Amino acid sequence: MLNITVNRNKFIKALKIVEKAVSENKIRPVLSGVYLEAINNKIYLKGTNLEMTISAFMFGKIFEEGAIVFSPSLIDEYLREINDEEINLYVENNILIIETEDSSSEFSLFDVTEYPKLKEFKEGKEYEVSKMLLEEMFEKSKIAAATSNENPAINCVRLEFEEGKIKFVSSDTYRLLYLEDDLDEAYGESYKISIPLLSVEALIKTLKSVADDFVKILINENQIAFKFEKEVFQTRLVDLAFPDYGNILRNINSNKEVLVDTEKFIALLKRVSVFVKNNNENKNSAIFKFKDNKLIVKGVSDIAKIIDEVDINKVGEDLLISLNVKFLLDYLQFLDKNEKTEIKLYDSKSAVTIKSVSNPKSIYIAMPLALRD
Repeated sequence: MLNITVNRNKFIKALKIVEKAVSENKIRPVLSGVYLEAINNKIYLKGTNLEMTISAFMFGKIFEEGAIVFSPSLIDEYLREINDEEINLYVENNILIIETEDSSSEFSLFDVTEYPKLKEFKEGKEYEVSKMLLEEMFEKSKIAAATSNENPAINCVRLEFEEGKIKFVSSDTYRLLYLEDDLDEAYGESYKISIPLLSVEALIKTLKSVADDFVKILINENQIAFKFEKEVFQTRLVDLAFPDYGNILRNINSNKEVLVDTEKFIALLKRVSVFVKNNNENKNSAIFKFKDNKLIVKGVSDIAKIIDEVDINKVGEDLLISLNVKFLLDYLQFLDKNEKTEIKLYDSKSAVTIKSVSNPKSIYIAMPLALRD
């Protein structure tokens, strides 16, 4: 009824990876646990919320095969407080016992027969992508995704493979972020899918936890899987249409162009953010005056205000516009601080386009706010 000995650190690592797919589930409590099975000389761990599943395997000594479902948080915390290189896990009377050289601890288990039989991922279109690239691009692209799940069509990150390029897009309708990079291999067939934001956030943590250089990506009509050497991350896809961002990118008008030192611009926005982040009337809103070769930013809170400025190079007429300071900082944090930031504008009611002068493959579009006195 399960009796294994495993390396403590490797077990903790595998547990931390799979539990990213686990959350408290009062309707089906067994989904609050991690599934462990020792079979065929391997020890498998799995976590799922039925939308997203993460699995991993490790090697260890298997004295008796078996399967259990256990609550991960307490065991993870306990194992971090001991120093033994190896630990023994076995089951007696539906109790998990963990033995070390100096201690023995007992943990209640879920009914393993209630754990859902998850379907094997049916292989579809296959791509191979740098793990570092995926981690970086998902980390950046998630910032503009809608955080509420009320509209699944935008509570996601768009992933596209097209003509030797990989694209990441997100939008909460107030802003849009487009990222693009080249693939090492030019795949013939294009694919366009949307991954739920919750899954993207768990995937980013998984990417940071594994040591693989490359990730194999498998896509079918309703799921995507990211396969590593010892782990598999799979999630359902959003089945609603993503907004036509291509039309937005093609139809952005501008008649003013501004260049500003990125590091100084970020520093200014951080100072202004102190004043506007808790503004009750218009949270994170500030007034931006592009006048001659100066950008003057005014921020107001309920009890204080700030007027700050930075030098710019401007082509076009002066402009007064209201923008969300937090939205700007969300994007600027990823730009090279030693480069200039390019800002393109039209009028106080039209979208603003922002990008680094050295990276035309990264485009950020933000809608203005209503100007207030």
